[in-house]
Amino acid sequence: MKDIGIRSLSGAGYVGVLLGAIYTADWAFVIVIALFSGLALWEFSRLCKASPWISMAFLLLCFGLGYFRMMPAIVRDLLLGLSLLNNSYLCYVLFLQKSMDISPKKGLYFALTYVMASSYFIPEIERFDAASGVGLLLLFYVATWANNSFAYLVGSAIGKNKLFPTISPKKSWEGFIGGTLATLFIAYIFSYYSNIDIFLALVIGLSIPVLATVGDLVQSYFKRKANVKDSGSLLPGHGGFYDRMDSVIFSAPFYYFILILFNYVS
Repeated sequence: MKDIGIRSLSGAGYVGVLLGAIYTADWAFVIVIALFSGLALWEFSRLCKASPWISMAFLLLCFGLGYFRMMPAIVRDLLLGLSLLNNSYLCYVLFLQKSMDISPKKGLYFALTYVMASSYFIPEIERFDAASGVGLLLLFYVATWANNSFAYLVGSAIGKNKLFPTISPKKSWEGFIGGTLATLFIAYIFSYYSNIDIFLALVIGLSIPVLATVGDLVQSYFKRKANVKDSGSLLPGHGGFYDRMDSVIFSAPFYYFILILFNYVS
């Protein structure tokens, strides 16, 4: 019970900081996400025994160029393509159970193309959302939190059929279905009270559970490779920032790409 209380307080603080930044100003959100992503990147680099300094420098450079609108469109598009391809490759490794040795050099590669590149598109969602005023950033976070929370609650209560036992033995199909239904409901509520297209809401409601779950499994894969339970200890009850942000980091470029397809961003 004590662990649940600590986990709840830590999670509430994390959510409170994010929501406060979202509703304060775009610069506040960029600073918070840069800090959180930087900590996640540092923890990931430590898991892979890779030097964090190069990837951290690129993270700050990309976030700075993005915030001041100095990122060339072609570089942004290349970064998006690289992120989508690399995250898709991680799915290939994960689901086909291909063996992959994580050397320090390969760890640096994944730090750049997976954690850093994906994290860049979190504040990009916020920037374009500020222009359109339709709550796409808030939907991204609330849908992800709803999926993860209900997947955990339903899975803990009635989960019997394991989703991916070789990587994450606690995940179940029952939890996945529960998280998906909760996410669809959240997406519908957002579309009902805003000008978000109902078809877009349906696509988000169906894609977020898949992306968030895969993101968590990818993180579990890297932790198993490093033979650790948590990526860090900065968030009591949750582990580290990589533990807390795994779903958001993995999902961000795909979510951004979905918005491009629906002409919400360009």
